[in-house]
Amino acid sequence: MALKEESSAHIEKALAESTQFPLSHAEQEHAATTTVQDWTPEEEKKLVWKIDRRVFPMLCTIYAFSLLDRANISAAFIAGLDEDVGLAQGSRYSVALLVFFIGYALFELPSNYVIRRIGARWWLSFLAVGFGAVVLGMGFIHSWQSLVVLRTFLGFFEAGLYPGAVYIIASFYKQYETGKRISFFYMSALFASGFGPILAYVFSLIRHGDGIYRQGWRWIFIIEGSLTIVVGLISPLFIAEFPEKASFLDDREKHIAQARLHTNQPAQKFKHPTVKESFKMLMDWKILVFSFQYFVAAVSVYALAYFQPIILRSGMGYSYALAQILSSPPYVGAMIFSLTTAWLSDKIRMRWPIMCSACLVAVTGLLIVLYAKPPGVRYFGLFLAVCGCQANAPASLSYGQNQTAQLGKRGVVAAAMISVGAIGGICGSTIFRSQDAPQYLPGMWTTICLQLAVCVVTFATSMHLKRLNSLADEGIRPALEGVEGFRYAP
Repeated sequence: MALKEESSAHIEKALAESTQFPLSHAEQEHAATTTVQDWTPEEEKKLVWKIDRRVFPMLCTIYAFSLLDRANISAAFIAGLDEDVGLAQGSRYSVALLVFFIGYALFELPSNYVIRRIGARWWLSFLAVGFGAVVLGMGFIHSWQSLVVLRTFLGFFEAGLYPGAVYIIASFYKQYETGKRISFFYMSALFASGFGPILAYVFSLIRHGDGIYRQGWRWIFIIEGSLTIVVGLISPLFIAEFPEKASFLDDREKHIAQARLHTNQPAQKFKHPTVKESFKMLMDWKILVFSFQYFVAAVSVYALAYFQPIILRSGMGYSYALAQILSSPPYVGAMIFSLTTAWLSDKIRMRWPIMCSACLVAVTGLLIVLYAKPPGVRYFGLFLAVCGCQANAPASLSYGQNQTAQLGKRGVVAAAMISVGAIGGICGSTIFRSQDAPQYLPGMWTTICLQLAVCVVTFATSMHLKRLNSLADEGIRPALEGVEGFRYAP
């Protein structure tokens, strides 16, 4: 109450003085848009905790199912799918993997263009039911061509979920609150989906009746697809809308949720960018850097996800059951590593040292997998590789969001990055070729070189952004990103 009275008195005083000394048009406009903090720190802390409780549970759940549904093809492959539909011949498996990314790349930007207009809870729920139905259909295929068609549709439906979720998170949290939260969102979903190989093994043991229902790989798709549909149908009750439409917030909480993002900056009322404005936003050179970072993360993440069970079985000599079981623990380690580094990044208010360190951890792990001899040591290397690669997926998204001042542009940045990440998925599904087994030397060294390139690019870009911050502090470039008071988070 005291803060409200103080703010009101300040405004009244300013108005009184303006009658004696009239303000220029620019000064009046700035005064009208400058954010005045009319809430207490305790009130803000309570609101952030309330947002945390509402935003993440269902987003994490849906994304976990999407990760499960796009990656379960590798589990089905070694459970008999390869033989029953002729998927093991030639490059059919790689084709089935990469067609997913056609729709995934094309639909990212359109999805983030409509999500705030239609509403997050209805749009994301529609997408979840859609990709659940596609996965369910995979349980009834009889040819590899049918699988390819369904995998293409799967890409279209899953495309909007990840960038939409990142857009929602970035709309609720401050610059140095997003790192650990995007990482938590990504890693909690990854943790849940990390048990996918174990679940797939259990489902593949099901035998029912005669004919196709005695083929265990079908039950992987049937059960996981059915569960996804159920989650999608109930998700409108739990998905949080964007701050201005959030039904779980009262009017004052909505005001604080939006205004606290712009303390000491001109207040921004959200405005839907037009198609022309969206394309103009894409011309920012920094989006190329953010997209390259996420491209490399995607190449590495998808390559390991799709080929890790195969590497464990053919490359390290483990049995089918043990290969499935051993696929999960590295993702538990990745979750701990990513959350720890994301928390540290927010704490020290720097992104580049953490991202570069994760790249070096990934490179170390891949080299161990390549050149160590004992299976146990190579498995440890796989742990490091998964930790380093997975940590930079959410870290690069946080990096991109933190260098973007305008709310409308954040959705464009997230969609652009993940669209390019889809191309990384195509590369990740093709660089590990069957003829390169069991070491997959070309794929391994491609991944290593890309990780080292991210180190160089991230460091150079961050030093440039740090210099721009210094120029802004000195008053030489006062309006970074066209927003007065904004500073990059390199």
